[in-house]
Amino acid sequence: MIEPTATSAPPRALKPQPLEAVPAYRLAPRVRPEVAWSLARLALDGGMLLAAVLASSLGSRAAGVDAAPAGWLALFAVLVVAAGAVSGMYRPRLRADILDDLRGVVTSTSLAAMAALTLRELLTEPADLSAQSLRPWAFATVYLGAGRVALYWSRASARRHGESLRPTLIVGAGRIGRLMAKRLQSQPGLGLKPIGFLDRDPMAAADDEVRLPVLGASWDLERVVAAYGVEQVIVTFSTAPHE
Repeated sequence: MIEPTATSAPPRALKPQPLEAVPAYRLAPRVRPEVAWSLARLALDGGMLLAAVLASSLGSRAAGVDAAPAGWLALFAVLVVAAGAVSGMYRPRLRADILDDLRGVVTSTSLAAMAALTLRELLTEPADLSAQSLRPWAFATVYLGAGRVALYWSRASARRHGESLRPTLIVGAGRIGRLMAKRLQSQPGLGLKPIGFLDRDPMAAADDEVRLPVLGASWDLERVVAAYGVEQVIVTFSTAPHE
């Protein structure tokens, strides 16, 4: 049910515009932003782990102490990525939280270090096992944490400039729907870009409300999603049927 606006005379309802009459938001086929973000995190972690194990080995040689064998360092890096994948560090998500990422980094490197330490203790007899395990863990934790902070800052900056936003369709062009569109436009950090509404009986927008096109009614959902590359649908109050 649509709520009337508080005006002296109720505004005349707008007719949904046909798809052909609306400026095209059609998007070329591309990787979804969440998938691209997940791949970026995985690639960044791989690069940071490589840099960390190299720095650990070079630092050990410069200090005149034995470095962990290359095979065990490679296994440690694989275990870090595996622990991160199991904990959900590479799952697509709507909003990134840098504190969650940093906690995940510390957890993954710690679990990987303990696993590698246990395996080496069972399978070999190294002279300085604790130092050889602690140094790669420290380098990996610092490097991965720094990489995540840099990536988080880069993504936040891109969203503030309107990049990497998911085309979003709002079902319901009433007061609540327009308020939702206004909030999404004012908070690009959410990663959602409203492109229009679906409503068979939309309300006219007030002067201070978001003016987006009405792309059709609820039964046009599949066509609109396909035509405009919609990646997110938000349902608010409308006169759309519930089927």
